[in-house]
Amino acid sequence: MPPDTPRLTYKRGHSYPRAIAWFGARSFWGHLWHLAASVIATEDIDSRAWMRPSSPDELTRKIIRVLGGNNTARSLTEALDRDLWIDFISDTGDCVSVSQAVAEMMFAEYEVSDPKDPTRSFVLPRGDVLLFGGDTAYPVATELEIHNRVIVPFSRVLNEVSDGKKRALIGIPGNHDWYAGLDGFGRMFRERHGIVGLVEEQPPNEVVRFAQIGHFIKWVEAFRVGRFVGKRSTLPLEGYVPVQDASYFGLRLAPGLDLWGPDRQLRAVDFQQRAFFAQLRDEGHGRGLVLVMADPAQAFCEPSQAGVDICCALDVDLKSDGVLVLSGDTHHYCREEVGRSVHVTAGGGGAFLHPARIARRSRDLRPPVAEFPGPKTSLALALQIPFQILHGRSGFLVHLGVGLLYVPGFFMRFGIGYNAPLAEAIGTAAVAGFLCKLLGGWRRLEPAFFVLAAIAGILVGVVPFVAQAAVTSAANLLRVTVGWTSTVEVIGFLLSIYLGTLIFGTYLTVLTILGLEQHQAFSALAHPGYKHFVRLRVRRDGSAIDAWVLGKVDPLREGDPVVLVDRFTWRNSPLPVSRRTTRF
Repeated sequence: MPPDTPRLTYKRGHSYPRAIAWFGARSFWGHLWHLAASVIATEDIDSRAWMRPSSPDELTRKIIRVLGGNNTARSLTEALDRDLWIDFISDTGDCVSVSQAVAEMMFAEYEVSDPKDPTRSFVLPRGDVLLFGGDTAYPVATELEIHNRVIVPFSRVLNEVSDGKKRALIGIPGNHDWYAGLDGFGRMFRERHGIVGLVEEQPPNEVVRFAQIGHFIKWVEAFRVGRFVGKRSTLPLEGYVPVQDASYFGLRLAPGLDLWGPDRQLRAVDFQQRAFFAQLRDEGHGRGLVLVMADPAQAFCEPSQAGVDICCALDVDLKSDGVLVLSGDTHHYCREEVGRSVHVTAGGGGAFLHPARIARRSRDLRPPVAEFPGPKTSLALALQIPFQILHGRSGFLVHLGVGLLYVPGFFMRFGIGYNAPLAEAIGTAAVAGFLCKLLGGWRRLEPAFFVLAAIAGILVGVVPFVAQAAVTSAANLLRVTVGWTSTVEVIGFLLSIYLGTLIFGTYLTVLTILGLEQHQAFSALAHPGYKHFVRLRVRRDGSAIDAWVLGKVDPLREGDPVVLVDRFTWRNSPLPVSRRTTRF
């Protein structure tokens, strides 16, 4: 495992499309999709209702037909009569340069020592199956974004390393896939049925520039004349064949070992899936389980409610069942032991970096077995966040918001000569404190949240007066004439925005360092480093899975080596009798 030593600089991508600026206009577009999807995605209108997933045996036979082997075998390893190799990757499709660097790393082979016999080495081949763990592209996994941010960079690499073999492609959707109603996800992962070519296909290695704007213009024109906008019928990856016909699946990996991939949409695992997996549990009593989830059951060293709810819906207890969990959504690598189970979070497929938990004073927090990056590096990166936000690395919506917050007071003082500094400061502080609490987590009720939000609000409230006093003092020192009063006011207003944005960035950073909120600050940082994927070997007899986690600290820096982030072996443990009291 690489040492937890932070670097001063990391190389960023400059090719279109670049990494999402999460406090910028493109991210705001993603938030609107999220809102619309959340309104639509209910039990009354559920895009999963039409799905008729293949049985595990049927899906296994589909993959056997792709890989070759004995089509009458009951599992993939038995059909191939050898170990099965799987490449797991999650949270892909952000910066196109980083995506290509990840593809170059993932579609390569590596020489390692054999865990069965450490005295000899062998080669880790490319996976027979490529498994995506959710959030295929950002900010919304539309057909255009998946094409530009995943298909294009992956295809550029695959064209160079193609070996003529066919491999299987499967995946589960995450929340960003659902923001687009699974439209892009389905075009990439759904089984082909001979209907390719209904619209003109875009070459898979050419980026469509200004894709969303162009799509909107086409949509307006099509709406005017009563037509539809044509899309790519498929999003193909060279050499990989999609095989699934639903957003969730079950699969026979090896004798006594299954793979489940549930889909919780934006809220919960629906009734159809619970019935589907309950039947698999009853029929597969005594089999071990690998569980692939788009939301981790453990995040930042503590339980994560979304993942816990998935496990409950599937009647899986990590503490007692001894399963192997593969998850994404959190964009770092972390392996934890949860009771008898092994929980792996590997969200390093290309999206911005999430930190390791920095504050670990609580006795309830059990340290991870392995993590990438570690807390020291995460702290060093967190300290950069206020200045990255200040200088627009994450976009300028924060600056715009702070400016709008100060506009009423500025016009009252400058435009109509109103002068009530105390009332203005209290009003601004109240609004700023409320917004800080809202962005830090409006459902979180810990006292520390309210205290920090109040402090940030007060500081934001007094900033305009400090800025105006500083600018006025400087003007007097420089003996600026009275005619320059309006200029001094404008400079003071701009300085207020600068300082208010710095306070906001500092507030988010403090939340991260204290372990109160882990997402907002690092999304603003949009860090390109610490990317990784997991290569799994399912042993022929199904007794165990060996895993190698391979990654790069600075993937865009020339000569940056691929490092062995982690290596572990999970032993198959048959599931106990179902604990359900309700049958479906």
